[in-house]
Parts: sequence; structure tokens; C-alpha cells
Amino acid sequence: MSAVADAVGMSRPHLSAMQRPAERRRRGRPPLPDAELAADIRRLIADLPTYGYRRVHALLRREAEKNGRAAPNPKRVYRVMKLHGLLLQRHAGRREERRHDGKIAKRVYRTFNP
Repeated sequence: MSAVADAVGMSRPHLSAMQRPAERRRRGRPPLPDAELAADIRRLIADLPTYGYRRVHALLRREAEKNGRAAPNPKRVYRVMKLHGLLLQRHAGRREERRHDGKIAKRVYRTFNP
């Protein structure tokens, strides 16, 4: 191994590390399957159809704390709700057109005597 490393111009530990298959290790806890999370979200939305992803996440977090499970990430809740078409429709309220039929007040000077 040393002779090969010298011939290639690499260090021996680096060469032996290249021969081993790379370990793909995930950090953190493994995520719950999306189907399970989607089922929990559907169950909550059935009772509370006006709740968006923020409120749904809060309810899921409370349930997880009560049951001793890990709470889902809010971005993940948003992604799953978007993927399954469970997000609320965004609406921008229409503003009434302002009427400009008023009269402009004339300048009124006060007589001020201190």
C-alpha cells in the first residue's frame, strides 16, 4: 500500500480511505413518513378547516409533547400540506374604491390673541 501511495503521490491514509465505501450517515432523528404526517394533518383539519399550517403545526407539537414523540418541523408541515393540497387559499381582501367627491376645505385663519 505504501509503494502505491508513493507512486501516485498521495498519503497512505487518504488512499486507503478512498478504497472504502463512503458512509452516508444522517444527522439527527429520522423523519416520520410523509403519509403518517399527512394523515395526522387531515385528522386535525377535518375538525378545524380554517387552520393554516402554523396552527396545525402548533397542534401537532402539543400532541407530540403529550405522547412523548418528536414534533415535526414547521417547514415540513408546510411542505406536506402543500404537497397534498391542504393549505388554505390565500386571499387579499378587496379594498373599496375611495370616493374623491369631498370638498377641499378653505384655509381658515384664526384670530389668535394671547
